[in-house]
Amino acid sequence: MNILVLSIGLLLLVLIICDFFFTTLSGSGAGFISKPVASFAYRGLRKFSGPSNRRVFKYSGLIVNLAVLLIWILIVWFGLFLVFSSNPDGITNSNSRPANWVERLYYTGYIISTLGLGNFKPTTAFFEIITSIFSFFGFIFFTSSMTYLISVSSAVIRKRTLSRSIFNLGSSPSEMAEKLLALNPSYRDQQLLRLQEEIDKHMVSHQAYPVVHFYSHQNPDNCFSINFVRLDEALNSLLNGENNEKPHPWQKEELQLLRSTMTNLIMHLKDNFKNSLPEPKTIATKANGQLDLSNLQQRRSVLSSMLRSEGFSWESLKGS
Repeated sequence: MNILVLSIGLLLLVLIICDFFFTTLSGSGAGFISKPVASFAYRGLRKFSGPSNRRVFKYSGLIVNLAVLLIWILIVWFGLFLVFSSNPDGITNSNSRPANWVERLYYTGYIISTLGLGNFKPTTAFFEIITSIFSFFGFIFFTSSMTYLISVSSAVIRKRTLSRSIFNLGSSPSEMAEKLLALNPSYRDQQLLRLQEEIDKHMVSHQAYPVVHFYSHQNPDNCFSINFVRLDEALNSLLNGENNEKPHPWQKEELQLLRSTMTNLIMHLKDNFKNSLPEPKTIATKANGQLDLSNLQQRRSVLSSMLRSEGFSWESLKGS
C-alpha cells in the first residue's frame, strides 16, 4: 500500500468534509475552502463579463453556488480516488481483475452517488469499510446540500424583499427623505422599525449563508446595494441637515437606531467580503484600527465600494 497516496487522499477528505459540514450545518458562515472559492468565482465572473454588463448579475449567485458545490464534489471524488489508488489490487471487477485507474475513478464516482452498480468490489477490509462510509456520506452530502440551497433561496428572497421595501420609499435619497417627512408620524415610526428589523434579519442570514452576498439582480430596482446606499444618504440628510437645512427634530432616536443597524451591516460586509468589494479610495481608522464610519466622507467611501461591486457608481443614486 502506498502510504503517501493514502495520506494525501485522507487529508483531502477530512478537509473537504469539515468545510462542507461547517458551511451547510453550522449556520456560522462559509468554510475555509468555500469562502475563497465563492469570492474567486464571483470576481472571475465580473472580470469576464466586463464592467457594464448587468446581465451577469442575473446568474452571479447561481454560478457562485454551483462553483462551491463543484469543488466539494471534485475534492471528495479525487480524495477518495487517491485512497482507492493506494492499493492497486484493492478494487477488482467481477472476474477478479484489478481495476485500472479509469475504473477506480468510475467506481469512486458511483460510490459517492450512492448508486454502486456492483460490477466492481473492494477486496480488503479497509476498502470495504471506506466504501460503506462514503456510500452513506453520499446520501448525507446530497440531502444536506439540498437543505442548504433551500435555506439560501429563502435568504435571497428576504434580501430582495428588503431591497424592494427600501426602493418603495423612493428612487433617490432626496425622494426617500421627502417621503419619510410626509408620512404620518405613527406610520413613519412603524416603517423605520420594520426596516430596522428586516436589515437585522438580512445580516443574520448573511452571516449564516455568506453566498447570499453574491446574489444580485439585473434590474437595479431590485439590487440591495444601491437601495441600501440611497437609504443611508436619506438618513444623512434627515439626521445632519445637509444642503444648509436644519436637522429634523422628529423621532431622532428611531433614525439613529436604524442608522446604527446599517452601520453594523456595513462593518460586517467590509470585514468579511474584502476580496469581492473594491477597495475604498480613502480609509480613516480609529485608534483601535477599526473603520471610522462616523466620518461621513469615509462612510461614503466604503458605501461607494459596495456600489461598484454591483456595477453602480455614486451617480446611480439619483435614479432615472
